[in-house]
Amino acid sequence: MYKHFLLAAMLVLYMESGAPLAQTGNRDQYLTFQDSLEILRERDRLHLRHVMAPGQTLFGLSRFYGLELEELLYYNEAFKERLPGVLDTLLIPVPRKALLPYRYPDYARWKGAPVFYKVRKGETLYQISRRMFGIPVDSVLHYNPHVTASLQPDQVLFIGWMSTRGIPDSIRQFTGHPLWGKSHRLRTQYMKSRKTMTESSQQGYGACIHTEATGDELVVLHNEAEINSIIALKNPLNNRILFARVIGPIPPGTYPPGTIVVASDTVARMLAVKDQRFFVRTKYLLL
Repeated sequence: MYKHFLLAAMLVLYMESGAPLAQTGNRDQYLTFQDSLEILRERDRLHLRHVMAPGQTLFGLSRFYGLELEELLYYNEAFKERLPGVLDTLLIPVPRKALLPYRYPDYARWKGAPVFYKVRKGETLYQISRRMFGIPVDSVLHYNPHVTASLQPDQVLFIGWMSTRGIPDSIRQFTGHPLWGKSHRLRTQYMKSRKTMTESSQQGYGACIHTEATGDELVVLHNEAEINSIIALKNPLNNRILFARVIGPIPPGTYPPGTIVVASDTVARMLAVKDQRFFVRTKYLLL
């Protein structure tokens, strides 16, 4: 009974404010049980809104949520050029498994901050509960007695808890730049295609495309691999392996002799190459 009363009170405060309550955490803690967090879906990922408090830093924030600083800045480009100030809001990408269920093992109120979701137009209870958060519909209704199965835009749902200890990087499938997840998906396609195609390998020097046209894309130029096929690149200096898509051949006479692959700046950065011309090993598939 007390718990339901407490949640109802927090929900009223959240709806009246229209946003998470002021700053998130304090100088000593990035999140406390007294905070309320809003979760939303952007770029096909779940994100929390974190409102900066005095004494909090980007580095500390990334460590608390189990992120690399590069990934945090990827979702908060405004702070690549300036440091966030007090009450600035940052988006924090969160894996679904980081959200604690309504009654998690060793539950204690002080161990978690409540997480709320604001319904968008056209969304259904099933879409939000099962597809977005993996929560039984009955549980959402039980812990949100103010709603019915027919949702309305801007209704606020209590979804679960976020641990006041943050997110351990062990529950994140990928760390570092978020495009490592895309590389993993390309790898899955590559391994599937390898069963019916011939794999070839090559080693030599790589170069960078140096154009903004590729944006944050995992793309390369290569003379042997088919256009739109997937290629594996390995930096032998650190053993990083990345999968990218081939978008065309290397223009003749544009790059130094011996250049076997030309990579987008994003590919070069994720391979952690130090020079404009770098040694690389590749694998690719032929029909």
